[in-house]
Amino acid sequence: MLTHTSQSPAPVLGRRSVVGLVAALGLTAAVSGCGSSAPTLNTSATERAAAASILAQRHLHVTVSCPPNVPKRAGYAFTCVAHLNVGEYPVQVTETNGSGHVQYQSQAPLATLNTAKVEQAINQSILSQRHLSSVVTCPAEVIQRAGIVFTCTATVNGRAYHFAVTEVDGNGHVRYVGH
Repeated sequence: MLTHTSQSPAPVLGRRSVVGLVAALGLTAAVSGCGSSAPTLNTSATERAAAASILAQRHLHVTVSCPPNVPKRAGYAFTCVAHLNVGEYPVQVTETNGSGHVQYQSQAPLATLNTAKVEQAINQSILSQRHLSSVVTCPAEVIQRAGIVFTCTATVNGRAYHFAVTEVDGNGHVRYVGH
């Protein structure tokens, strides 16, 4: 269940900035463990449920990985990781009973970079500096966090050019360099 959603645009600083979407993610699920002789939690069910919740609530296609061999015990807490195209997001899980029911959430906002704005900025730079039209593609789902680095590709006249993009802060501002 999504407990809070808000949109908070980042400041725009010329062509090289982007606006990110920030939302707090609170998730709850009941996931039953599969029967086995060892009292461990079926973490693959937790992974699927958390990924489905993020898709339904945030429209992000992520994979979630949880630690293996988690004991099936009420109150036991552990952390899973949601993997985006670029970056990771922690999901805290707490078992609510000894039957495999869990509650999962994250205190950190799940902020993703508006990569369409990055694509537009790179495209505009190529047009203004080289007077050439291009098609720019970046990974679709990038966590918004300072220091994250990823690659976008500009296609100009059938030839691909790569741009290293670095997030300079957690507000969606980036720096990019063609190489």
